[in-house]
Formats: sequence, C-alpha cells, structure tokens
Amino acid sequence: MGPLDNVRPLGNLGLLGVVLFVMLAGASQSLRAQDDDISQQLWVDYNPRWVFPSNLELFGDVGVRTELGAQGWGRLVVRPGVRGPVGLFRWSGGVGAFYTKNESFSDRIEIRPFQGIAATWPSRRVLGLDHYLRLEEQFEWGGAAGSSVALRLRYRLQTQYALSGPQENAIWRIRANIEAFATVAGDAGQFKETVRLGLGIGRDFGAAWSAWLDAVWQKSGRAFTGAPTDDLYIRVRVFQSWM
Repeated sequence: MGPLDNVRPLGNLGLLGVVLFVMLAGASQSLRAQDDDISQQLWVDYNPRWVFPSNLELFGDVGVRTELGAQGWGRLVVRPGVRGPVGLFRWSGGVGAFYTKNESFSDRIEIRPFQGIAATWPSRRVLGLDHYLRLEEQFEWGGAAGSSVALRLRYRLQTQYALSGPQENAIWRIRANIEAFATVAGDAGQFKETVRLGLGIGRDFGAAWSAWLDAVWQKSGRAFTGAPTDDLYIRVRVFQSWM
C-alpha cells in the first residue's frame, strides 16, 4: 500500500494546491518588504500532442496569461511545434504567436520561431534530469514603442519524481525546474526574463490526459526600461495526447 492509497485524489490535489498558493503568497510578502516592483500573474494553457509511429510528434500550447492589478496586461499565446528523436537527443522546432493587451501603453504583437535540443541524463525509473536548450528569434512590434528584434538562448534544467497513484491508471508526480535566459543580440522587447524557478504537482488521468499546477518565481525587466521586476505566478496546464 502506497502513501497516497488512503487519500482521496481530489482532496490531495486541493491540499497541494493550497500549499503552492501559500508558498506564492509568502514569497510575495517577503519580496514586498524589499521592493515594491512585483508582478503577480496567472497563466492557463491547453497542450495537445500527436505522436506518430515514427516517434515524430506534433505538439503545441494555446493559453492566456494575465497580470493581476489595475495597470496589468493580458496575453494570448498560440505556439505549435514539431519534435523527434536524434540518437540520444530530442530535437524540436516551431513558432510562437503572442498578442499582449496592455493597460498603460500600446498593445504588442510578437512572432517567435524557435529551435531546441533536449536530453534526459542521468535517467532513473522515478527520478531523472531533463536538459532543454532552446534558441529563439523574437520579432515584436506595435504602437509608439516601435519594433524590436532579438536573438535569445534559453536553458532549462528540470527534475521530476513519480509517486504511487491513489487509483489504478493514475500517477502523481512532482517536479522542480530552473531556467536561464540570455539575449545574445538585439532588444528583447516588452518581456525581458533572466531566470525562472518553478515547483509543481501533476497527475495523469489515464493514458491521454494529464494536468499540472505550478508555482513560479521569475526575475525579469520592466517593459522597455529593463528595471528589475519579480514575477510571481501560478500556472495551470492541461495536456492531451493522441498515439
């Protein structure tokens, strides 16, 4: 009998959700004591995936992101891509489209092609390290702020631990990740992320569906000035797969 066998799934998920929200609120209060430049956000997205017999995958995400507060912003994201295996690695490529509606200045449109390479090392049955290196070209324009072009590198290190599921065909997992951003050429535009830390809990609902709840801290730059900003957000993600 596993440690979660006597716990109702929804009750367990609710408890973990409360823990993540408390962590985010606590971090927010701690940061407010040091600096008033804090952005609190909510991200929600749907992530479909189609896997073909050749192990080629079509994937993507469609979502909304919003900054909470009277002077905040809202963002629509559509980002399709393709990936597949190359030896011990997994390559990926695609393009993202972002529309940002701002309350205090002009709306922005961004087109972001990307190319990436990923690997898992070391790999264990319940615990592994996932490495993902991505190159992005950023083209952004809109309003009086004009246009910007940038070339950016992203590297994410993530670890994930599988827990015993409370039901047959259901698996609980926890994960932690860190991601670094580096603009190697040009101007990154409205969003200038530098580092991101995340902690999340996820569950599989059979073979086709899964969901994740993440609490994330991110260091970025204030729009068009680069002044340091602490971003704190909750991200809700739903995944669906077709084999």
